[in-house]
Amino acid sequence: MESGQFRRSNQVAAGLRAARAGLQRHYAAIDRLNVFPVPDGDTGSNMLATVTAGVKALDELGDELDTDWYRVVAKASLLGARGNSGVILSQILQAMLRTLSGDGPLTEVWHAGLVEGSDAATSAVLNPKAGTILSVIAAGADSPMGSIGESLVRMREALVRTPEQLEVLRRAGVVDSGGAGLIIVVEEFADALGVEFADARVYPWLEHAGDLTDPVLPDLSSVELDSAGDAEMRFEVMFSLESANQQVEAMKTVWSGIGDSIVVVGAEGVYRCHIHTNEIGPAIEAGIQAGRVSDISVTDLIHQVDELTWVREGLESPASAQLDQRTAVVAVAAGAGVARLFKSFGVQSVVMGGQGRNPSIKELLDAVQSANSNSVLLLPNNSNIQAAAQSVVSLVDKEVSIIPTVNVLEGFAALMAFDPESDSTVNLDRMTQAARQVAWGEVTNAVRAGTYERGTFSVGSFIALSADGIVAAGDDLGKVVLALVSSLVHEGSEIITLLIGEGVDPQVTSTIARSVQEAHSGLTVEVLHGDQPLYPFLVGVE
Repeated sequence: MESGQFRRSNQVAAGLRAARAGLQRHYAAIDRLNVFPVPDGDTGSNMLATVTAGVKALDELGDELDTDWYRVVAKASLLGARGNSGVILSQILQAMLRTLSGDGPLTEVWHAGLVEGSDAATSAVLNPKAGTILSVIAAGADSPMGSIGESLVRMREALVRTPEQLEVLRRAGVVDSGGAGLIIVVEEFADALGVEFADARVYPWLEHAGDLTDPVLPDLSSVELDSAGDAEMRFEVMFSLESANQQVEAMKTVWSGIGDSIVVVGAEGVYRCHIHTNEIGPAIEAGIQAGRVSDISVTDLIHQVDELTWVREGLESPASAQLDQRTAVVAVAAGAGVARLFKSFGVQSVVMGGQGRNPSIKELLDAVQSANSNSVLLLPNNSNIQAAAQSVVSLVDKEVSIIPTVNVLEGFAALMAFDPESDSTVNLDRMTQAARQVAWGEVTNAVRAGTYERGTFSVGSFIALSADGIVAAGDDLGKVVLALVSSLVHEGSEIITLLIGEGVDPQVTSTIARSVQEAHSGLTVEVLHGDQPLYPFLVGVE
């Protein structure tokens, strides 16, 4: 690489690191602006995760950057993209990294990056809308080629206009969150390239959105959406896809009939795919039919909005809390992912614990006492915790009912029947019945050699257990999971849930999910990340 180009590349690399630092300073405030397409409060976090993935790849390259360094970093940003905003940002980054690292006057390559980034981002979105990050990058692309400072001014002006273009932003009194994050990214790049411009690192639209407890902030969780279609789409599905272009187009055609907020971006046969939908199984199946799927992520958008409200309210001091919920739920969770999922289902207090780490009576007692209700439902989610849970009943001056769940899958099913406005008696009956409708199983590693009805297994072998005991064993995780699922599926089954444990390789997860879907094509397969220890797969069939 020639010395001038090498210096430019180093400046661009410094710009990427500066962009991450800028997002680290402001991501929480950007999250607070997030009301479109759903007010789930994660735009800043998703953009930060996207840029961080690129910086991590950059760090691994070291100080000597070759002519193709930006390709490695751009691909890492793409694969690390999270959420709608993160996926779009990855496309803009790819264009800017490539053009800025090339030859030519700075003003020309800067303008080329904005134009290519705008085109790539817009083409990636199936139904682009004005008043979003797309409008902000387009304003930069439409600015005169000769002045980088002018492009930055026009992007800021476009951001300020976003509430005029999207009614949901105007009602909430905020600018577009993705556009706000993009301003930080491009201005940090410009600064690293030596461009002087006014108002650097001053973002007036973030001044009132910094602290989660700020009482002047609007309650974004109550903001209604302009599009009924968007509002009705409950789940965000994301995954990486290795596929030929024509197969990706076929997948997008399928997606257009089952969802909104569709973004598919990629290069060189690797794509990052995002959709809001009510059809989790068909959305993932369309990807499987198109190619090799990995890094599957499913988020419940409605409950994520509820969780944002819970987080904000939870920051109040316990002394100021009011017992205003008719019935509250306390649940035991093994794994951070399980805890997040429980929160999204309306659990007010989660106690960490499970197999190998049973919580104490005091931990359960503290959680029940802190619950925002005099009526509490307690889900132990493990047979070894039920006795401790029962002990809590006589130790508090509250009405405590135990839902006799023996694992987290029964816990999830029970929570689907939970109604916070119903009394504990009604909820106890509904939730207990719902938990009993789940056929469940778990896959773990054998700690000693043994035998079962179909053969033998060795120390370290995968073993699948259900309520009937060991149903499968072997050294092939995929075969063991598939055998467990088949043992649980029965006439009338509709949904198969795979809860993925900590440390399971995303590619392994994708392969197993595809095998399960192929073996049970008439059922919906949901893949959730529980991060639970000891059990690489928990399986539920409803």
